[in-house]
Amino acid sequence: MSFWGGVSAVLAFRTIPTTVLLVLIYAAVFSTVLITDTLPSIPKNTQGLDFTQAYADLHQVAARPHPFNSHANDIVRSHILSRVEAIASEHPHVTVYDDLVSNASWASGLLSAKPYAAYFEGNNVLVKIDGSDRDFADKGGFLLSAHYDSVSTAPGATDDGMGVVTLLQMVQYFAERRPQRTVIFNINNAEEDGLLGAHAFMEHPWSNITDIFLNLEGAAAGGRPMMFRATSGVPLRSWSGSYVPHPHANVISADAFARGVIRSGTDYSVYEQGGMNGLDFAFYRGRSRYHTKYDSIPGMGGGEKALWAMMEGTRAASVVLANDDRTHDGTAMASKPVYFDLFGAALISFSLESLFVANVVLLTVGPIVLLLLVYSESIIRATKKLRQRRHQPHANANGHSAHQSFWSKTWTLIKEVVNGFWNWAKFWVALILGVGFQVLLVLGYVNLNPFIVHSHPYLVLISSLSLSYLTTVLAMTFPLTKHNTVPAPEQQKLSILLQTYVFTWLLLVFSTAILRESDIGGTYFVTAWNFLVLVGCVLACLEGMTGARGFEYEADEERAGSAPNHRFVRGIRYEVVEPGDGINDRDQGEVEDAEPTEITPLVRRPSSTKREGEEQGAIGWWLLQLLFVVPIPTILFFHVAVFLLNAMNQTLTDGNSPAGVYGTISVVALLIILPIAPFSINAHRSLTLLILIIFAVSTIYTWVEFPFSQEAPLKIYFGQNVDLNASGSRVDRVITSLTGPKQYLAGDIVTQLPSALGKDVHCTSSPDKSGLQTCSWEVSDPWVPSPGGASTSKPWVTASVVRTNATAAQFKVQGRNTRNCLIQFENQRVTTFHVHGDGDKGEQEGYAVPAGGLEQIRLWSREWSKKFVVDVEWELDPDSIASDVKGRISCGWAEYESATVGGGRTGGKIPSLEEVLAFLPEWAVVSKAATALFDAGVSFNV
Repeated sequence: MSFWGGVSAVLAFRTIPTTVLLVLIYAAVFSTVLITDTLPSIPKNTQGLDFTQAYADLHQVAARPHPFNSHANDIVRSHILSRVEAIASEHPHVTVYDDLVSNASWASGLLSAKPYAAYFEGNNVLVKIDGSDRDFADKGGFLLSAHYDSVSTAPGATDDGMGVVTLLQMVQYFAERRPQRTVIFNINNAEEDGLLGAHAFMEHPWSNITDIFLNLEGAAAGGRPMMFRATSGVPLRSWSGSYVPHPHANVISADAFARGVIRSGTDYSVYEQGGMNGLDFAFYRGRSRYHTKYDSIPGMGGGEKALWAMMEGTRAASVVLANDDRTHDGTAMASKPVYFDLFGAALISFSLESLFVANVVLLTVGPIVLLLLVYSESIIRATKKLRQRRHQPHANANGHSAHQSFWSKTWTLIKEVVNGFWNWAKFWVALILGVGFQVLLVLGYVNLNPFIVHSHPYLVLISSLSLSYLTTVLAMTFPLTKHNTVPAPEQQKLSILLQTYVFTWLLLVFSTAILRESDIGGTYFVTAWNFLVLVGCVLACLEGMTGARGFEYEADEERAGSAPNHRFVRGIRYEVVEPGDGINDRDQGEVEDAEPTEITPLVRRPSSTKREGEEQGAIGWWLLQLLFVVPIPTILFFHVAVFLLNAMNQTLTDGNSPAGVYGTISVVALLIILPIAPFSINAHRSLTLLILIIFAVSTIYTWVEFPFSQEAPLKIYFGQNVDLNASGSRVDRVITSLTGPKQYLAGDIVTQLPSALGKDVHCTSSPDKSGLQTCSWEVSDPWVPSPGGASTSKPWVTASVVRTNATAAQFKVQGRNTRNCLIQFENQRVTTFHVHGDGDKGEQEGYAVPAGGLEQIRLWSREWSKKFVVDVEWELDPDSIASDVKGRISCGWAEYESATVGGGRTGGKIPSLEEVLAFLPEWAVVSKAATALFDAGVSFNV
């Protein structure tokens, strides 16, 4: 064998080379994406940031739960204020403003299914660092934002302690390295209660200085933070790999927010509504620990590395946003951006309009180019075939007649038609089978073990990937009949490539339509896939033009990698003519056991022969096609898979649909495998058997394993409502409620609580968390904590309602030792409201009362035990004879741990919550169901 023959035997389009190369590509892609998806180590050179000080600050901020409506919140605020004032005292260009004057009123339904209005008296900590360029003293500034409050059930190390301590370091950084532009810091309060601090900031004059922002947030508990929203491509320039060492971003998360898939909000929304460009940089992994006791320094995923990841990205982007004029260009890249990172090393970014133009070009030019090439290739093949027939003898080796019978020709024609149809149809059969079996797999998870993705997301992905591989490969390699005449591998590959192109073209039509209609840029991978498959098809057509051989070969799995163009009869070589030329094609490529003659060798030669050079298959063409069609789409798809898996796997306890989560995983898994379809005809049986075993083991395990653990706990939601008598000083009834998945809530959790034993536990669908169940029961012992340790004879809630005219009333509400009260309307919606003390400013621009009116008015004060005075109006229903307005006035308490304030102790334990904490299974954890852990109120009728 010559050298070229040896190389060809190793790299030709045959079973072993194809299988090995596909395994190496997927192993390289999977391992590289997963390795680069981890948190980087903390370097010795922290680039001007004091990591030790930041970690020490985090211990102060996240020492205990500190919601806005708690005295612990004041302790955290005092620490932050003292830190920034110390920095300002050493730098004259740094100004600290203790904002105790900014009040805001607005109407919004952003975070609630019920339309509501809010009144908030802010107490943000603001810092201004004057830029070196005085042209930007009053405009063109840069805003850095994070909130220092936590929820009542979490210390808030991730949400948003790490963001706050990062801002403290950035204050120090810019104080020592004065930026070109003015930088404003909004270390705000009450974000968890409805983005209240951001609304208050928009009432402050400093909000007029800034035109671009970077918001730091925690939507989970540690892990790798992500830049997941951008208003435009302008601020996104700061996030490129040349600035941020380890960029992590994807436009799919922004699309999910825009379409309401993610039912949450951050301060980003308020700043965007206020006309600013900006970015949302947040933690998104580990939702099972989010808003629970595990959102703590010991519990935050990644530990110190997670904190450094936020500090590193914030510093790098902030330096650009505070100094580079290009990031403040309001005219450039006005279109919404499309962006994604590759291996945490590079950020790919372009405008949505550019993506649309690329899609239109591919949709129109691609098919035209491909049709011309396919037509040209078919003409060349037909010409070569005709030339071969003219030069081939018309008798076989034994001198038999070259003419077949009519029935033999007919059968041969039928076989060619059937196999030709199968060759074009099997990609679509594989696709249909893949989708169908994935649906069955999803149904299996939903009905047998819907929460297993919570703790074993990658096993679920492995199960789905292996099933996708099996359906694709088995359909592609399935023969209609044994020893049937089928197209050569190169011709099959071209056919499947063309079908893949048609499929990606159809996907491109769909993605272009939703891009234009809904500004969805998360289908960028469809554009890339379509283009790369187009290139693969072009190369396959060129292969057919330059090195086309026979169209058919004998279907023998041991020789599926080459098309014979000769046969051997006792070692004598004869050229094989094409089917239909009169030679019985059943002998094509086989060794005939003919009668020996005087020229027959004494020793019989083996039937298997080695073919060299061209007969082994052109080396370069198929390799080039595979390298275009498989690696890049797989990289894009797997990046998306890892991101979605980490973002979605623990959202079922938030009420997300299991079918939606598993369906998304199945779709991505199918996309990851489909690029191998044109080359899967050469997949080795041993690999298919191994994948089958992996599928069986992973699926069976994930269908029977218990889904929760201490590392990935089930999150349930606690709430308590107290009905008071008319005076607001005596408890009439206490209702405790827990919300969670119905599969575990009533049977495994509620039955373990002493207060629920023997009680009438009422379980219904949760009114606030779709997909979950709420179980409520009355507590026999009406004892409740006494806010502030005051005497229980003093009213908890003092309320009065006076009808001022037929369609108006005035409410006066005061709660004991609280900052938050609520007016709930049951039979009437109010159309206007006014809170005394807001300066008659009315609602913020863009937040007017909706046409349908309001069901709630939420009141927040920076003072404790403040009396709220609220005027409301409503429209009288002409068809209704009732004119009374009914509802409930209540105040909430969110503090259940004692804190030291002014030398005294305040706060107290909530017995029902303590009971839940004591009897909760080890695999479950509690979070708050509403803003207040404990809500007490009185009914009104006016």
